[in-house]
Parts: sequence; C-alpha cells; structure tokens
Amino acid sequence: MQSSSGYIFVLIWAYSQVAQAYTTFKPECTNPEESVNFVSSPPTRGTLDILWSSLFTIFACTWTILHLNVPEQREGRDPGMLGDLKWAMKAIWGKTKWMLAAVLAPEYLLYIGISKLSTARQQHPKLKALAKDDKVPWTLAHTTLANMGGFVVRGGSDRVGKDPRSEIHTGQTQSDVTKEWYILDLNTILKLRSEEHIVLPWISNFEIDDHSKGDNFAKGIAGVQIIWTIASAITRAHRGLVISQLEVSVIAFLVCALLIYACYWSTPKDVSVPITFLEWAGPIPPAITNIITSASTDHIKTSSKARIRQKPFLNDHIKGEDSSKLDTIAFLFGALFFGAPHILAWNFSFPTPVERIIWRTTSLYCSLIGIIMFLIPALPVVLDTLLGESDRRDSIGQGILFLAMVGIYVLARLFMIVEMFRTLLFLPPDAYIATWTASVPMFG
Repeated sequence: MQSSSGYIFVLIWAYSQVAQAYTTFKPECTNPEESVNFVSSPPTRGTLDILWSSLFTIFACTWTILHLNVPEQREGRDPGMLGDLKWAMKAIWGKTKWMLAAVLAPEYLLYIGISKLSTARQQHPKLKALAKDDKVPWTLAHTTLANMGGFVVRGGSDRVGKDPRSEIHTGQTQSDVTKEWYILDLNTILKLRSEEHIVLPWISNFEIDDHSKGDNFAKGIAGVQIIWTIASAITRAHRGLVISQLEVSVIAFLVCALLIYACYWSTPKDVSVPITFLEWAGPIPPAITNIITSASTDHIKTSSKARIRQKPFLNDHIKGEDSSKLDTIAFLFGALFFGAPHILAWNFSFPTPVERIIWRTTSLYCSLIGIIMFLIPALPVVLDTLLGESDRRDSIGQGILFLAMVGIYVLARLFMIVEMFRTLLFLPPDAYIATWTASVPMFG
C-alpha cells in the first residue's frame, strides 16, 4: 500500500512539472470602433492552424494516391444484415490499413508504385503488339488493370454439362450451377495469347473508366492543398520566417505523393469488381486452366452452392523480369525522395541540442539507406578482392546486416514522427507570423 501511494505521488509530481512548463499565448486583436467595409485577418497563426492544415493535406493526398488491387469478391457469401456489415467493415479496414501505411511510410508506397509501373512498362509493348494483331484496343490502363487483378475468365456448367444460362430459365437456380473462374495476371495473359489459346477481347477504355472510381473533386481538393502548402513554405523561406518540422515532413510527404500519383497516372482507381476477360458457357478448356494454374495465379472455384473462396492479389504483388534488382532501385529512390526533404530542417530550432543531432543523423540515414542497401551485395566481392579469400558466411552476414539496417530505419522513422509533433510545442515566436497564404481559402 505504501509503495502504491509513493507511485501516485511520483505521477502527481511529474504532472505538476509538465503543467508548470506548459505555457500558452492567446492573441488578442481589437475590434473596429465603428462600422468598416473590410477587416483583414490577424497577422498570426496558431499551433492548431499549423497542425490541422498539415494533417488535412496529408489526409487529402493519401486518399487520392491509393490505387489498391481489386478486393476479394463477396459473390453471395454471408447473406443478411450481418453479412453486409462484415463486408463493409472488411472494405473499410482494407483501405484504412493502406492509408496508415501511406501516412507512416509513404516511401514504401512509392517503392511499390515504381515497381508496378516498371513491371507494367516491361510487359506493355508485348501486349500492345498482340492486341494490334487481334485488332482490339490495348492501352497502359489495360496492362495496369491486369496487374491489379482486374481481369477474370469464367466458365460454367450444370452437373450434366449443359449450358447453365439456359437452365436458369427452366427452373434451376443460379446456386445449383457450378461455376469456375480465375484471376488473370500479365504473365498469364501473355502466355495464353502467345500460344494462341485465346484471342484478346475488345475491352474499351470507356469500360475501364466506368469501373474506375477516380474522384476528380477529391483530386482537385488535394491539388489545391498541395499548391497552398508549397506556396506557404516558399513564402516563409523567402521572408526568413520559421517553418516547423511538421511542415517540412508534410513537404516530404507531398514529394512522395506527387511521384506516387505519377506512377499510377494510367492505373484505374478503386476498381471493386473485376472485368470478365473471356467467358465460356461450359467448362473452361483444360489447356487454358492448366496454364493458369501452373502460372501460380489465384484460382477461384465455387461449390454447388456458389460459395466462392477468393484470395485477391496482394497490394504489394509485383513480379516482373529482374524483379529483385528493380525492387532495390525502387526502394533506393523511395527512401531518397522522402528522406532528403527532412534534411532541410538541419539548422531548425529543436527543444534540445541532442534532438537536433538525432534529427540530422536520422534524416541522413533515412535518405541514404537505399544507396547503402544497394551496395550491400557488393561487399563480398570487395572483401574477396581485399582478403583474397571467399567466406561462405557472407550471405548470413548480409542477412544480419540487412535486418539490422531495417530495424534502425524503423526506429529512425519513429523518432522523426514523434519529433515533428513534439517540436510544435517549442517553436520560436516568428513561427507564428502569418503570411499572405493565410488569407487564401484552404482546408484544415
């Protein structure tokens, strides 16, 4: 009992110390003594002004840059209100977790975007040439949609091998019909067409656009917010006014967001239902199913009660030629473009000198980690040249070094996230001087 009382006393003492150190300032502006035609805004900005505008900018950009793969299909499963709630929550969580990933690690999404774009551009000329032979349209949007699980082939038959669509009109229900369908990816489509098992179908850009749910209004808001944030930072830098560490982090986020959006420029957004690529009235020909299953494509086959078990493409599902080298280069640029802007806060004001040193170290490390990891595979060659011998333990050492670097990177990012909010409470006075951008309509 005595120990618990002492613990409570320590907590009260610690809280009192924080309360004494916490200070506030409330600007007071005089009202006009008589009626006037125009009153300008006060030349100040508050801590919450900085916070809300920064958070809204991040949120608006995050919402528009996410281009997730086609989600798992419900297809009659979990009927009723509880089923509706379950699948609604599943959809919300699917997007929420990737929004959190975008906020906490935008460089990871940039890495995925660069890899996906490079993979699509590798395969696109081949598909474009085949589509020309088949006299059908094929754009980069078709290629990227295939890369996100947006095309399926379907087949169907009843238990005696008849056309299921005719049986529906003679009394049988759809649940009595056995269906099968497969998700196609780029490699599978190429193989099927190259071996002349299929002819590419006519799928217009209008059909793809109809499935895409890109919101021009949301893009407009995000664009205005980006322009406002950049204009505000440039104005403050030109006038020699303090920019907060949070605003620097937002600029770093915007750099990544713009590059991510460029990577997904031709990619459909929020496609919730895949497009039927080809369809057979009866079973899908075995020659085609063998190629699809051997290509390790996700296979969906229903039971007689149409219980579809689908596992959708992962949102980091990226496979192409020289994928390991490509992934390394993509991560290099992702880390560099996000980490480098934080170096702008090199001489900013920090609560303590130690925090300034840690910020400098972590910003450099987060910027250069991609280059360092790119050089790790060359270490055994260098050591072999210098020492004249090769060690079989090199691969183990590389693995340990890689894990250690990733662990340090995570800690460095966590420090920067905490620090950019902590420094909001220790900004110099001129950080609260407003500029002309405060009079421009914006959100936040």
